[in-house]
Amino acid sequence: MSAPAAPWIALAAVAILTGSAARGQEPTVGDVVSVTVRDGVTRSDELHIAMRPEAALEALRGVLDHQPERFDALWRAARETVNLGMLSEDRDTARRWYEDAVAYATRAVELEPDSAVAHQWYAIALGRKALSRSPGERVDLSVQVRAAARRAIDLDDASAGAHNVLGQWHAEIQRLSGLTRFVAERLLGGATFREASWDAAELHLRKAIDLEPNALVHRVALARVYLDLEQVAEARAELERALGLPDAAPTDPVTRREAASLLREIGP
Repeated sequence: MSAPAAPWIALAAVAILTGSAARGQEPTVGDVVSVTVRDGVTRSDELHIAMRPEAALEALRGVLDHQPERFDALWRAARETVNLGMLSEDRDTARRWYEDAVAYATRAVELEPDSAVAHQWYAIALGRKALSRSPGERVDLSVQVRAAARRAIDLDDASAGAHNVLGQWHAEIQRLSGLTRFVAERLLGGATFREASWDAAELHLRKAIDLEPNALVHRVALARVYLDLEQVAEARAELERALGLPDAAPTDPVTRREAASLLREIGP
């Protein structure tokens, strides 16, 4: 059974019926669908800014019910499902959200293969999916993650999310045990792992911060790299900067708690 129409859908229908009547025309189904879709995408952005990812996703699902191949709804749906995964406190639930995000982003990339935003959210969704898995599973996904992030950056070097993903890719490869990395390089087609470095991790995360200086997630990711490198003063500085920023994304409360926890671990 389909869910009842959201209030904004009903209002859209009323608006177009009223407008058509005023023009002395009979409204068509296409008229109603067109307004519904347009207003659904706009409404999802409003809800995203209001930090209500679940409601934003509901609006986008309403759009996709009418137009399953609506590109601007698909990449936004990937964005909201990534957010819901990051906000989930249950690991299995988070994994399911990330699977949904990958599916939405995959379809967006298929529809617009030269879109940087599609590849960015595909990279982010794959990256989050990988981070939710075991080290061995991460290895299997990592080649795809790197390729998606690189493609987004090739299309638009100002893709902060893709730089974040690529920076974390370098860091995660460096964090692998020697044995796991050896096996990946020799047996699992992970030859690109030899390119991974701490310098590249810092470079891409710094680039993400330059592009989005108010994004907590970039600063916390960079702080983790500095901790891996035992550069405690630099890590503390990034964490303190992150905690001084206002919430600007639905997942910022989670990222803020992570930053505070890391700062406590560092100590005075």
